Amino acid sequence: MTDRIRVLHVDDNPTVVDAVETALEREHDGVTVETASSVTDGTERLDGGSFDCVVSGYDLPERTGIGFLEAVRERYPDLPFVLFTDEGSEAVASKAISAGVTEYLRADGGSEPYAHLADTVLHVVEQGPERDERGRFESEARDDTQRERAIEELHTTARAFMRATSEDAIAQITVDAARDILDMPSNAVHFADGDELYPVAWTEQVEQLIGTPPVFTPGNGLAWQAFDTGETQVHDDISSNPDRYNSETDIRSEILLPLGDHGVLLIGSCAANAFDGTDVTLAQTLTVHATTALDRLDRERQLREEREFIDQALDTLDDLFYVINTDGSFRRWNKRLPEVTGYSDAEISELEVCEFFPADERETIHEAIRQALNQGRTTVEAKLRTADGEFVPYEFTGTRLTDTDGEIAGAVGIGRDISQRKAYEQRLERQNERLDEFTSIVSHDLRNPLTVAEGNLDLAKTECDSDYLDEVARAHERMRTLIDDLLAFARAGETVIDIESVGLADIVQECWQTVEADLATLVVETDRQVQADPAKLRRLLANLLRNAVEHGSTNSRSGTDDSVEHGRGRTGSDDEQDTEKTTVSVGAVEDADRHGFYVADDGPGIPPDDRERVFEEGYSTGEDGTGFGLKIVRRIADAHGWTVTVTESESGGARFEVTGLEPA
Repeated sequence: MTDRIRVLHVDDNPTVVDAVETALEREHDGVTVETASSVTDGTERLDGGSFDCVVSGYDLPERTGIGFLEAVRERYPDLPFVLFTDEGSEAVASKAISAGVTEYLRADGGSEPYAHLADTVLHVVEQGPERDERGRFESEARDDTQRERAIEELHTTARAFMRATSEDAIAQITVDAARDILDMPSNAVHFADGDELYPVAWTEQVEQLIGTPPVFTPGNGLAWQAFDTGETQVHDDISSNPDRYNSETDIRSEILLPLGDHGVLLIGSCAANAFDGTDVTLAQTLTVHATTALDRLDRERQLREEREFIDQALDTLDDLFYVINTDGSFRRWNKRLPEVTGYSDAEISELEVCEFFPADERETIHEAIRQALNQGRTTVEAKLRTADGEFVPYEFTGTRLTDTDGEIAGAVGIGRDISQRKAYEQRLERQNERLDEFTSIVSHDLRNPLTVAEGNLDLAKTECDSDYLDEVARAHERMRTLIDDLLAFARAGETVIDIESVGLADIVQECWQTVEADLATLVVETDRQVQADPAKLRRLLANLLRNAVEHGSTNSRSGTDDSVEHGRGRTGSDDEQDTEKTTVSVGAVEDADRHGFYVADDGPGIPPDDRERVFEEGYSTGEDGTGFGLKIVRRIADAHGWTVTVTESESGGARFEVTGLEPA
């Protein structure tokens, strides 16, 4: 083109303005771009000078690009107008085409949208009407009545598209509309399936011209090009086009229109130059409606498949799942609800939530629903009534649901059968009752006669001096120790109820005062705070400290180390053992995934094979031991949710680690 081309670009986005100017002026000689940032400014520039083409965005400050297009068409009906936007949609495209847009381009379409825009501007200017001596466009004669009637009929066809329930039905509506409304008797719709475009619907004239339409593959024909690029192609004469599919075809003119990702609409004629701009515009309007309908079916299919998947997942739950409205009626539920209740789906749809519970619990359920809706979440236990009149204990958790506007829409809930839990709680309650009876017997019925026996023994010692009486005294002491340990063992497994933050070092020092530690030294290497029941923690620490002192030091009374026989003895003479003191240390355990504390000694240690046995009931390495000390330690740890293990200390002694505490 020898004449300069003047383009008016209307957009208020500086980035887009610069990109368009670069693409048009720097890449194409002879093109001049003037810019306007508003509809008013653009209209004034059009009235004040002559332009060959208008490029406009959609989201303009004063009105949309469609509104600007309508204003331009009132003054300059034949001026090429390209709508270039990244905020468009099928609905925007349909309105633009109905308003007479020359080309509709997506700024986010393809790999080089600005280069494509430049090519489009040159093309529409070349294909446009001639300019007069003043540079103004001369209007071509158009049958506006016929065009408006076609657009009206296409909009009527749009309703048929929206009622279509299958892709094949949409394809047939497209073919029929192109033939009957647009007077394009040779047309066919091809749908994409992987790497193929296969024919779905076509007219009788296509059958007469070429038989059954072919299947197109990548790089095979102009149809695949249009589908691959997503751009409408208009060919006035394909007889010399090297990319045509069939070199022997009688078809000369073609319009190839993409149907989004779904396929293409192919329109042909045996005459060259058979289609004008109006034909192309009307065909584009038809494909916009068809593509919108195909997109709708895709969305509906995806939603249907997603819902079926979700329903399948929810139906696998052993728990009840349900969604209720704000009035307490059911909106949705899984198949577990009718299975458990014995009501059919139809009956459930007619019932409210509270009707599934006995009358004396309905107010509790009402209040739980109010809490879920108002506070966001709630949990309640209640007896679910079945259709047979049976009652099953359930725990229900409800969470508030909101719609897209943030308004409360209802609640979603999970119901869990707690029959086994309730039965376990009842068994545990009965066990606790028997345990209370046992501890009562131990603490009163056994201690009282033991106290009488000890008193009588003291009287007997005043009247006679016998070694046998000393043996009786030791037996009494043994019995009292057993009673104390039995009570401690029974109470160690009780539920922890008095949790508070306590200083580990303080409790260790307090417990150390109760240990006969003349031959031992305590080293505390931590000042951490722990969350525990103080009374139970004292018992745990006292047992560990006493165990370290008793088994880490020598047995000076007997002259031999009792623990030698059990794997915890020292070598050397009795004199060396009598003078050697045991060091007991307490510190923090702070590994990557373990948090807690340890009690360690530098005594003989515990052989690996015996480390788990020391926690067994009745296991002891000393004559005076009851075998309950470390068993009590483990039960107290279990009651807190902790873990206690035994290993070797740095000095080769025993190291007991209590872990599972909250990180410091």
